[in-house]
Amino acid sequence: MSRKSIHRAISHQLRPSEQNDNQATHLAGANGTGSHQLNKYYSDIFSKLPYNTQRAYISDFNEFAMFCSQHGLSGFNDNFEHNEACIKSYVEVLCESPLAYRTIKRLLSALSKFLGIAKLPNPIIRSVYLRDFIRLSLIENQKFRLSQQQAVPLTIDILEHINDTVIPDSLLELRDLAIINLMFDALLRADELVRVRVEDLSARNNTVLVVTSKSDQTGKGQYRFVSSSTIGMVTDYINEANIEPRTKQPRDKGDLRALHKGILFRRVNNHKTALLPFDESQRALFSNVLNYSSVYRLWKRIANRAGIKENITPHSGRVGGAVSLAEDGASLPELQLAGGWNSPEMPGHYTRQANVKRGGMAKLSSKRKR
Repeated sequence: MSRKSIHRAISHQLRPSEQNDNQATHLAGANGTGSHQLNKYYSDIFSKLPYNTQRAYISDFNEFAMFCSQHGLSGFNDNFEHNEACIKSYVEVLCESPLAYRTIKRLLSALSKFLGIAKLPNPIIRSVYLRDFIRLSLIENQKFRLSQQQAVPLTIDILEHINDTVIPDSLLELRDLAIINLMFDALLRADELVRVRVEDLSARNNTVLVVTSKSDQTGKGQYRFVSSSTIGMVTDYINEANIEPRTKQPRDKGDLRALHKGILFRRVNNHKTALLPFDESQRALFSNVLNYSSVYRLWKRIANRAGIKENITPHSGRVGGAVSLAEDGASLPELQLAGGWNSPEMPGHYTRQANVKRGGMAKLSSKRKR
């Protein structure tokens, strides 16, 4: 996404008084409470913040806006008790999700910032009850996460097992397989995947343009490799999405369930046969695209279908891609390029891990068939 389009999105998020029906109404309330303060902050400060800081706030605000939309909540207003109950419900949902402890803390910090900007009652700061509820909920959540088995890398062997085992019989599985293979090939994080657009993929060059990587401080985007087999999976998913399941005829280009441009991976209906309607000009429909929780669930769903007992998660693709490259002898610069890392520290970790399997004890064990 270009800097210009990011500014346009920010303007929509921070200007609830505009005519557009956008997600800011869930943040500042349907009546536009705090709109003057939001507009002033946007014009004087927000538009001057670093690109990635702006993008991070937009992402965090969107998460809360989608929560409000999905739970029928009106968002924040000038009533203290209302805001307290709203945030409490949000914390409960966050702690049931697979999000990390620090991610939840960051999301709540963004909401506190927003309430301060809008000069609305902020129970995150003022409510002893809510502060203690958040603290204890996060402690309990962290203990639960630490008790779980750590996610394992999705290596090329496990990926090939998935592709050989899971024969897609629905649009849902076509989408899920395309996602897992794309995340492996391009070493994508979940937050990068959900922003991939149809236009970002190039079958001719075998690349995907990653435009919102947290390691991309310039905002120019990074090109990552995509295999021809993965391009084929994505093409099958797009083609299936553009067929009306009842008539078997191509969808009209004006059909909001069709997939010709824009966000590539979207939610599927309960029958697993069609995408949910989506139009980037209608902010209310943004809940029909994927978020981290939905990506997490699809990884678990595919693992279950493939009979994989290891604990693979969305980050397994990025880690597994790096480990597989390192084990195949990829150099440090090659690893950095594949995963879009700015420093050699993290890819160096995978290289050292792979070198253990080529070390002296590994050779001795292989020779002795241990």
